Amino acid sequence: MKDPAAFNFDGDYGDEYKELAGRVIPGYNELFLATLALLQERLAENARILVVGCGTGREIETFAPAEPGWRFDAVDPALEMVRCTASVAEHLGVQDRVSVHHAYTHDLDLPYKYDAATVINVMHFLPDGGAKDRLMCSVAERMHPGGTVMLFDLHGDPTRPYFPLYYSAWIRFMELRGYRGAKKERLLKRLAAGIAYVGEDRVLEICSGAGLRLIRRYWGGLLYTGWILECNKPAVKVSG
Repeated sequence: MKDPAAFNFDGDYGDEYKELAGRVIPGYNELFLATLALLQERLAENARILVVGCGTGREIETFAPAEPGWRFDAVDPALEMVRCTASVAEHLGVQDRVSVHHAYTHDLDLPYKYDAATVINVMHFLPDGGAKDRLMCSVAERMHPGGTVMLFDLHGDPTRPYFPLYYSAWIRFMELRGYRGAKKERLLKRLAAGIAYVGEDRVLEICSGAGLRLIRRYWGGLLYTGWILECNKPAVKVSG
C-alpha cells in the first residue's frame, strides 16, 4: 500500500516542487509550450479549460498570456498550490479569467462543461484501486463531446524488464542536471513510498474506460509520457 502522505504539497515537498520538477522531469519546461501549441490547434478563442492539479501555476503562466480569450478553472486539493496558482494569475493580471478551487476534481459542481483539460503530474500519486479511474472519469464527465484532454504522467510497469533500466537512467538524469545529495535521496525515498506505478497499457485502459480516445503520444522522456486524448462518449461513473 502506497503512502499518500509521502508527497505533502502543503508542506516541504510543495516548497521544493517548482525547482524539483524543472530539474528531474525530462523536457518539463518545454512540455507546457508543446501542450499549448496543440491546444491552440484544437480550441476556439473563447475556450474554457479545466486545470487538474494546478500546482505551481505553470499552465496559467504559459497559456493565459498567449490566449486572452481562454478561461480557466484551476483545481488542487493542496491549499498552498491553490494559493500559488492564484498568485501567478494575479501577478500576470489574468485573475478575472482564472477561478481557483481548493478541491478534488470530482467535487467540482459548476454549471458548465469544458473544451479541454490538463492533467499533468497527477495520476501517479493515486493508487490503482479505483482512484486513478475515478480521476479520469471525473475529468471526462466535465468535458464537452470532442473535448481535448492533455495527460502527462510518470508511469511504468515495475514487473517489466525495461523498468530497472529506465529508473536507473532517470536517477542518472537527475544527477546530470545537478540534483544530488540530500535532496535527491529525499526524493527517492518519497518515490518508493508514494508513487503507484502502472504501465502505459493500464494508463490507456483507464482513459478508455473514462470515455477518452487516444489521439497520439505527444511528449516523452524516460518514465514520463504525454498523451493527447479526445472525449468521445459518456464516462462510466466510478463509485467510491
